[in-house]
Amino acid sequence: MPSTATREILQSFRRVALENANEASTRLKVIDRILREVLDWSDEDISPEEHVTEDGKTTFADYVLRTANTALIIEAKKVGVAFASQRGQLGRRVKLTKAFLESDMGEAVIQARDYARKMGIDFAVATNGSTWIVFPAQRHDQVRFHDSTALVFWSLEEILSEDYQEFSDLLSRSAVISGSLETALIGRAENQSENRKLGSFYATSQRVSNPLFPVIEGEVLAAFSDSIVDLDEESFKRCYVATPESIKFDRKIRMHISRRELIANEVIQPMKKWEAHRLYEKVKASAAENRKSLAMLLLGTVGVGKTTFLHYMRKVVLKELFAPEAENATAHWLHLDFLNCGTQSATDFIYRSLRDYISQDPVLQQFDLCTKLAYADEINALRSGPLSLIANSEEKINERISDLILKEYQDVSPYVTRILKHVTKKSTFFLVVDNIDQIEDEDIQSKLFAESFSIARALSLNLVLALRQSTYSKHRNSPTIDAFDFEVVQIDAPMIASVLSKRFALVELLASGKKTEFIAENGAKVRVEDAAQIVELVKGSVLGTEIGTRIEVLATEDIRLALRMTREFLERGYTNPGRAIEYHRQTGQYMLPRHEAFRAIILGTRKVYSEDFSPIGNPLDSRLAVNQAQLLRLFTLSAIVSYASEGGFRSVDGATISDNLRKIGFGDVFTARILSDLCKHRFLFTANHGEPTITSSFLPSRLGGYIVRELLSNFTFLENMMFDTYIADTAVWQKLRQLSSKIENQRKSHLKMKLRVNRVKLFFDHMKDCYQPLVEESQKRVLPAQWCHDVFAERQLDLRNELAKVLRSSRRTYRQLKQGQTEVETDEDLSRV
Repeated sequence: MPSTATREILQSFRRVALENANEASTRLKVIDRILREVLDWSDEDISPEEHVTEDGKTTFADYVLRTANTALIIEAKKVGVAFASQRGQLGRRVKLTKAFLESDMGEAVIQARDYARKMGIDFAVATNGSTWIVFPAQRHDQVRFHDSTALVFWSLEEILSEDYQEFSDLLSRSAVISGSLETALIGRAENQSENRKLGSFYATSQRVSNPLFPVIEGEVLAAFSDSIVDLDEESFKRCYVATPESIKFDRKIRMHISRRELIANEVIQPMKKWEAHRLYEKVKASAAENRKSLAMLLLGTVGVGKTTFLHYMRKVVLKELFAPEAENATAHWLHLDFLNCGTQSATDFIYRSLRDYISQDPVLQQFDLCTKLAYADEINALRSGPLSLIANSEEKINERISDLILKEYQDVSPYVTRILKHVTKKSTFFLVVDNIDQIEDEDIQSKLFAESFSIARALSLNLVLALRQSTYSKHRNSPTIDAFDFEVVQIDAPMIASVLSKRFALVELLASGKKTEFIAENGAKVRVEDAAQIVELVKGSVLGTEIGTRIEVLATEDIRLALRMTREFLERGYTNPGRAIEYHRQTGQYMLPRHEAFRAIILGTRKVYSEDFSPIGNPLDSRLAVNQAQLLRLFTLSAIVSYASEGGFRSVDGATISDNLRKIGFGDVFTARILSDLCKHRFLFTANHGEPTITSSFLPSRLGGYIVRELLSNFTFLENMMFDTYIADTAVWQKLRQLSSKIENQRKSHLKMKLRVNRVKLFFDHMKDCYQPLVEESQKRVLPAQWCHDVFAERQLDLRNELAKVLRSSRRTYRQLKQGQTEVETDEDLSRV
């Protein structure tokens, strides 16, 4: 703190003490200045003389310091009140015993405590300008007030000199918004200690499949597997999609879909036809002319299809290049998946894999065609040297030579080195290293890079390294990567709709002509003459429909995730399959209920939603265990989506996000965690593909836009998120528990739906109430407009219409059942999702 300000505040304090000034003078000349000049609280934070009303009586709290994250009562006494009389027997930390509270100091503490409790504020300060007593006014962890402790700073002189750092670390604005009071006075920053999530009161066993899925299970698993590389060439070609995703603006959510920066200046993008041709020609040239070894970095986001592209290039586009031809030199390709590395070292894994390849190759495995030539110099040296004494016994010479080769074969690396050094004189050998970044330990990753590069260089191999863009961004300046002159290839996400279309076509082909049967929901046996009919039914419910769009949005360009979600839908995403099949036979059309599909995607294999087991994160619970920060994920995401709705948007700097959150009362510890989680759950991306930090730039994913602009008013989404969301308000929590019990016990579907609608409405209103302080603080501090709008208020009318539609659908279904109608419900009879 500046010495000039220190001297001025001390001089003011001494004058006030000498004059025995009243409380108002103490506040104006000492306490006000300490709050603003020493502790950096702003005018927007400080509310003086705030009303405290209870039982019809109104009093005034001297100061309330308030941000969106915390609040603090300060009770001021005039400078002459003898707070320091007990200093001799007490230290910094003082227990709030009854004896202590009977002193003058204790009376001020009790007054501040009572004000704080009446206002629902957890922390308080009592001060006469010189002595500052900081304590927890109310606790939520079953610890009694008299068992709590206060921190006491006994004199202003010490506060402004040797105790300054400790005082500032406890009470400055930057410290308080980062949780200093909670940590120092309670021992933890969290205030969500009870188990108040509905999902905790339900079984977590797996959901069962519907009876239709086993009929096409084998075909679905074959076509919708994460990897299709084991399919035959024709099926592989049927499934491969080379058309990149190109959406730039989503009209439904009115948001620009920004693209992240290219990872390097010179990048080949083979998902574009003209770029693909350029890449394939480079590979062909390297193989045909056997010129300088090629080093290629194949980059892409998680699940984008890097492995699939490599296999497509090898097995389809360039298959003739790698076809083994007896007695003729040919190009070689070994694909190493480090997920199969196990506990062995990278060097051992690579060398053993190379030896296995040599042993299985029809040319390289033969002694006369390869081994003898690779060992020719060694054999000649042995014959003319150590083995010359037995030159007349060819059998003994061959035995010694065999022993040498066998020994090196067993030692692995010497044998591989000799064979491949010979092979690469005339042939090109591609070593493809995949999934190194599936190993999370960064030290192990770096070691794997180094060993892969070292072996490739030593054996004159062409190295193809497949990495996530984020992994490359992390290691790009390392000496290991910098030592190679890499050709950078970026794999962009293909169109998910096209991927699903081709996978369904393959399922239909595999299932065509298959006769089968299953037991319907009513116990009847349903015969199906051609299983392709079932595929046609489910395919028509996904492709070109809202279910398909949901999968596309939720997957955020992760093809692997899109396939997983589609499998979950096919396995668990619809009921009444018997009636569905019959209706499809009669009409030739039927669309499976969208709400059931969406629920299946959200839940995965679980009976109730849990963020830990779902592909979809929960924007309604930041998992910080702090009530005030519970909706910080959504608040931050909403602001960034608003930025992305403006023309010319590219990204939002982390510094901008941090600055605005600090203004409303959240320190960088909160901001860093929120940004990390938003990226982890694919609501945000970093512009440069790197790890999210406050120094990064961010842009929202399409999923992030849908969360803010559509899903917050979606019945199915809200009902599922509710089960893994902390409910801080005791009255709301009890009502939700009661409604949930009634829903469990209600047997009539239309009455059950009414209760479910009421529960979602109660949950939405509670979330809206929790969100309001964030909006109010933003508006009070005149933050940019992107931070000042209420997403719950914006979605409230949409939710009202949604719930009305759900109830209309429920009533219509109930009337049909009551009248004995048996026709299957169409999608119009089901709740919109």
